[in-house]
Amino acid sequence: MQEQCNPYSIINEDSLNPLILTCEHASSIIPKEYNNLGLDEKYLDTHIARDKGCKELTIALSKRLNCTAFLANYSRLFIDYNRRATEESLILDESDEISIPGNKNISPKEKEYRISKYHKPYYDAIYAKINQLKSKSIEPKILSIHGYTPKLQKGNYRPWHAGILYVKENSLTDKMLNGLKLKKDILVDANVPYDMRLYNTGSSTICGEDLGLENATIEIKDTEFENIIQGVNKWCEYISEIILK
Repeated sequence: MQEQCNPYSIINEDSLNPLILTCEHASSIIPKEYNNLGLDEKYLDTHIARDKGCKELTIALSKRLNCTAFLANYSRLFIDYNRRATEESLILDESDEISIPGNKNISPKEKEYRISKYHKPYYDAIYAKINQLKSKSIEPKILSIHGYTPKLQKGNYRPWHAGILYVKENSLTDKMLNGLKLKKDILVDANVPYDMRLYNTGSSTICGEDLGLENATIEIKDTEFENIIQGVNKWCEYISEIILK
């Protein structure tokens, strides 16, 4: 999908709710001049380009909870907003066995351009929101919304419906995990399908853990969004109910 837009979008920018939502893999957009990074268009509607249903869920949660949400407007194929700027995985030349020609052998200048034009403004905006809340004696909390595919090309099947990821346990991780485990129709666990303690990355870590704030990432299996409306309604209800308790 080739479009031009701002590096990120903000929902409920003026909210003073302490909860801040982030969604780094909300979009499959690649800047027009990059010609889909040499990829066939079909790959832009898969997990390697975006997290299915997570944009819609983040917007729904922001409205339901009246909290600020940040959505990255470009694909993880172009630059992964859910990585630190210093990580090798920030710009991948292969994802789940799919080669990404437009990312092969990119120059340091091109990498810095993508960081400064897309990645840095996103985090600067989140930091500004955190500082705004703190200036009003409101302690922010970061909840990052993500999704995952049931099985990678060379991976094992992932049985969970969702996971709560964190580097260190905190009140938000406990609240989310304990609340979701009460739901009888889903299988949920901590640090699945990825163990954040091993990677120490992602927006909830960068903007939460690193700053001493309560934080969590929720990973939801993308089959939960085969019907987008039903999936969004279900998970918006589940998460909202837990947050509002």
